[in-house]
Order: sequence, then C-alpha cells, then structure tokens
Amino acid sequence: MAVLYNFLGEGLRHLRCLDVGCGNGTMLKEFGAHFRFAVGIDPAQPQNALPSTLQVCSRGENIPFPDAHFDVVICAQVYEHVQDPYQLADEIRRVLKPGGAIFFSGPNRFALIEEHYHLPLLSWLRPRIADAYMRLTHRGRQYDIRPLSYGQLRRLWRGFKIHDYTPQLLFHHAHYHVTKRVRVRIPLWLGKMLRPLVPNFNWVLTAVSDLPSNVYTQKYYLTECDGYQQFAHSQGENLPRRLTYPLEMANIQPGQRVLDLGCGRGELALHCARRGAQVWGLDYAPEALKLARQLPLTQNLAFQQADAQKLPFPAAQFDVIFMLDVVEHLTPHQLNRTLQEVNRTLQPGGRLIIHTMPNTRYYRWGYPLYRLVQGLRGQKIPKDPRTRWEHAHLHVNEQNPLQLQRTLTHNGFKPRVWLANVQNFEYEPNPWIRAIQYWLTRLPIAKAVFCNDIFAVAKKTK
Repeated sequence: MAVLYNFLGEGLRHLRCLDVGCGNGTMLKEFGAHFRFAVGIDPAQPQNALPSTLQVCSRGENIPFPDAHFDVVICAQVYEHVQDPYQLADEIRRVLKPGGAIFFSGPNRFALIEEHYHLPLLSWLRPRIADAYMRLTHRGRQYDIRPLSYGQLRRLWRGFKIHDYTPQLLFHHAHYHVTKRVRVRIPLWLGKMLRPLVPNFNWVLTAVSDLPSNVYTQKYYLTECDGYQQFAHSQGENLPRRLTYPLEMANIQPGQRVLDLGCGRGELALHCARRGAQVWGLDYAPEALKLARQLPLTQNLAFQQADAQKLPFPAAQFDVIFMLDVVEHLTPHQLNRTLQEVNRTLQPGGRLIIHTMPNTRYYRWGYPLYRLVQGLRGQKIPKDPRTRWEHAHLHVNEQNPLQLQRTLTHNGFKPRVWLANVQNFEYEPNPWIRAIQYWLTRLPIAKAVFCNDIFAVAKKTK
C-alpha cells in the first residue's frame, strides 16, 4: 500500500482494485479499506469476504471479468505458482483500464536463498536436481515453484513500463515497512547494482498505450517506411529486398488465397495478385489504404481496413498470410490476439510469413560497436539508435529471434526463425566498410548481433 500511495497519490478511494491470487483474503481485507471496491480471485474457495470486498474462485489465467474493468491490479507472489505466467500477464492487461497500474511482487530465480523452502540456490537448479535437493533436505518430494530471473520477468511484462521500487524499498526500508526483512539501509546505487540477485522484485507496471490508426500518416509511408523510394519511382512495380525476399519464399501459386496483413502501400499484395492468387490487403491505417488503392487494381485483389486482432474472415480461409513489419507495432497483448486470429483463419498446413526489425540483440550489442567505429572515423551517431528515426515511437514490441520463436510457438505455430540481411548499405561510401558490413551480417556467429532483419515461416500445426 505504501508503494501504491507513493505512485498513485492519495486518491485511491475512487479506484477499483483486483487482487489476483488473494489466498485466504488477509491482504484483500486491507485493500478493501483503501479502495472504493476490492475483488479477489483465487483457485481456492473464498473464506473471508467483507462487504467492501468480493472473492471469486478462479485462476489468474482466466479472470472472469470484462475488459478494462479495474484501475489497479495486485499480483503479489503469484506468478511462480501458475502454469502459464504469460497467459496471466495477458489476462491482467486485458482487465486493466487504460492508465491503470499493476503492483507486481515476486521472487527472483537467482536469489541466494530460495524464499519458499529457504534452501540456498534451490531455484538455480534444474528441475530434477532441485527435486533431489528437496528430498535430500526432507523439504518435500518435488520443487513445485517456477521463479523467473530479472531478464525473464522483464520479458514477461513486455508492453508495460516498469517502475522498479526494489532499490527504494532497500533504501527507505522504514517508510515502506520492510524493516523486518531489510535490517540495514542499502544505498540506492548498490540496490540497483544488486537487482539480478535480490530475493524479491517489487514493481509498479503501467501499460503502453495502444497506437491509434491516425499516427500512421502518408508522410510515414512515403518518407520513412522501407521501400518508399522504389514506390515513388515505380508506383509499386519495383520492390525493395525486404519484400522480394519473403515473396520468393512464399512461392505464390495461381488460385491460392493470400492475406497481406498490415499491407501498407499495397505493393506486395499487388505482386501476389499478379501471380494468380486471390489476395486481400488489410491495414489498420486509412492513409495506407489511400495509397494502396491508387495502384492498378485487378479483380483478384481487394483492400480493406480492419483491426488485425479481429480479422473479418471465416476460419481456414487462407493458404498464406504475410505479416511484414507488423510485429514491432503491436504490443505483446495485441500480438498474441493477432496470432490467434491468424491461426484461426489459416488453413491446416497454411503458412504465416513474418519480417520484423530491429533485432534487439543488434541494438544491444552490435550497434554500440558500430557507433564506436563510426566515432573513430569522425562520424558522430546517437547513443540510442532509435533516435535516428522520426517514427521510432511506433515500435512498441521489438524482437529478437528467440523471443519471436517463443511467441509463435505459444500461439500454436511450428515456427522457423532466422536472421537474413536485406540491407544494401548504399549509404556507406567506403567500399571496404560496405564489404565488412556485408560479411558481419552473414557470418554465422557475427550475424547474431549485427544482422538487423528477422524472418520467420510459421506453419499452422492443426
């Protein structure tokens, strides 16, 4: 409560609160005294309901309330007990109102002393070894807790802005009422440095707002969206490598049904239609469709506006669906819903073809090295690579290959994900530097951190 008052101010009495995993209702009673209304859910039967609270028997992965229903969600010491923490995070985001906040507290996998059984390094171990450790110390037959590391939890809550209160709790331990657990005041700088090893994380999370369709302007499509030079010169006849590579990969055949999801200017959909497929181009942005409808349309090509999370098509409709440069524009919650819709509308054995950039590993490891080299050459480039682009704020869910593969698998696909460079480096005047860039984005080890383009082919499994 001290954390929530610090973050939200004193006006909690008008807010609706959900306590996920309320247990026997002890904490829920406290919340009921501070909020307008407090609801608790737990798989166990309710025990201690009060007039100002309500307890419901339900799991966190399936919250029985409508979308955007709560101002505050409490998720304290819960995620490590559920079967699917990603589904838990999706459900919490669904029921949270725009502008709402989540108080999240949970254990760290790399805590020196495991919090539930108080055994050193227990959560560090592989499941079989952890089970043997439990039996050897007579604490049980099986280690049934699934804690995550600092990095894994940040990935779990992708799409949320994380306000990390853990260092503040360690420093202001009396103010936040944790003196029983934190006996010595730990300086803020040390608390931040020790984040990967603290026993428990305490965060406030706020959702990244969904992007409205009007942020995608004609200026974006005609001055920054890759391929705009070719589009301007040829009205879609010539395609950039970013589009020709997945088009070759798809091997579109006459009579196939194809959906270009997030079609943008429409040039890929046009080329699919010219190969004899029945093609639909769908986009969220009206300005994109204005450009697409200026192309030489044919009877087997149609464009329409729709939300990718609610595709206006029946089940098992398409042989191939393209999602090129769409993933990074969808929050994790939106992406999961979109992939579920793609799975629904693909035929059995149908293929989803994806391109997304940037590769976050390049931004984290490759770009700083590139910036250093450019600095030695007398060329200053910004520390944050995103500041080089006017519309970088439209990227709300940047990926790396492993992360994309996990997301696709989670949503019922059998994916193959890889890195393949489609940049020509024409901006670099020095041919020797261009050659180095070319090979760094292709050599097996180097390309993991220097290649910025991620591709995937995901097959519908059923």
